[in-house]
Order: sequence, then structure tokens, then C-alpha cells
Amino acid sequence: MQFLQPILTFLHEWADAWVMLTAGGTIALAIVTFRVIRQGQRQREDTERQHRNRFKPVCLLAPCSGVDAWNRRGELLEVISPAAENPSCGTVAIRCVLRNVGVGPAVKLRLKFRFPDMNGWTSEPWELSPLGAGESWGSKTEPLLVPFPIHERFNQADFAMLAGKPWEIWLEYEDVFGRQFQSIHRKAPVDTDLSTATWTTAGGDQQPRASLRPVPWVTYTDGPLP
Repeated sequence: MQFLQPILTFLHEWADAWVMLTAGGTIALAIVTFRVIRQGQRQREDTERQHRNRFKPVCLLAPCSGVDAWNRRGELLEVISPAAENPSCGTVAIRCVLRNVGVGPAVKLRLKFRFPDMNGWTSEPWELSPLGAGESWGSKTEPLLVPFPIHERFNQADFAMLAGKPWEIWLEYEDVFGRQFQSIHRKAPVDTDLSTATWTTAGGDQQPRASLRPVPWVTYTDGPLP
């Protein structure tokens, strides 16, 4: 039986090698399967993202002239004093057209004012009706009229000076899938924060000059508010 010993040893070693090869093949198959599944998930996510983007709203306030007023942005607002029968609520006329230039309807649309000079105090949001893609409200002859509550945090004197303050107008809205978006309109044409300015080197005894960073009329962001 000694002549069978080499054969048995070979078969035993081959069996061990076969187990190792089978295990390696199983691991390789698992890796390939995982990659296929992951690729399918990514494709589904991309398809879902593209589907949602086909219903993405983009709302903004466009000056009636069609041109950014730049250093005359303050003229886009007009304060209308409260009526005698309702002294706790004034009205702000916005001389802009509210447009949805996106491809989907904007729902839960709200408008509010923010005042950086008052530690970022923000007015109560005013709810607006849904705005469909391509729809608009307001015109040069019919500006947007927004009620503005007057109380101890923002009194009659504050309201009378509203147009002259460094205001911001925020539009908040969602798409039909519940994704949140904001369009922020700023009165200030430049950022007065010197840390963001570009400094130019002057010749001779002249002091360096700061070139202030321009601020766009509207800034568009998506995602929930911070």
C-alpha cells in the first residue's frame, strides 16, 4: 500500500488547494456582486436626482427695469404707513416682479425681511400662494404689497426708516418633493467687511486702498436653513 501514499498525499494537497481556490472565487464573486449592486444603487440615485431636478423651482425678485439697481437698490422698497384703524400693521411695497424661473412649482413660499444692523433680526415670514414654473406676480404699476407687523421689537420709528436700513429680503420655498431652497436679496451693493476686500498697493507715500467685494442682488441656495 506504500505506492498509494504519494497519490493520497497529492489528492490531499489538491483538496486543500481546491478549497483555497473555491474560497478565493467566492470572495471574488462577492466583491463583483457588491460592485454591481452599488453601481445599480448609484444609477438609481442619479436617475432619481435627475427626475427631481426636472421639478426644481428657482424664485427671485427681479427689478421691474430688468437691471440691477446697484447703488439704488433702496429705491426698490417703499414704506406705506399703517391705516388709522390698524396701527399695528404697515405695508411694504416691493417694486419688483416675483418670478419662478425654474422648471417646477414652488410651494410653501414665504417672504421675510432681515436687518443686519439689528443683530440679524428677522420679520415674521409672510406666506404666499404656490408659484408655478414660469409664473410671476407684480409689475411696475402693481408692486408687491407685503404686510409688515409693528410691535415692540420693530416699532413705528423703525418701520418709518425701513427703506433706509441695510435690509435683506429672503424667499423661502420648497419643491414638490419637500426639498428646501432660499433666494436672498441684499440691498448693499458691496461688502463693507474689510477682511473680504482686495487691497491695492499704492505708490509713494499713499496708503493702500481697499477694493470692496461686490454683492450680487440675489444669492440662491438649496438645503435647510442653518
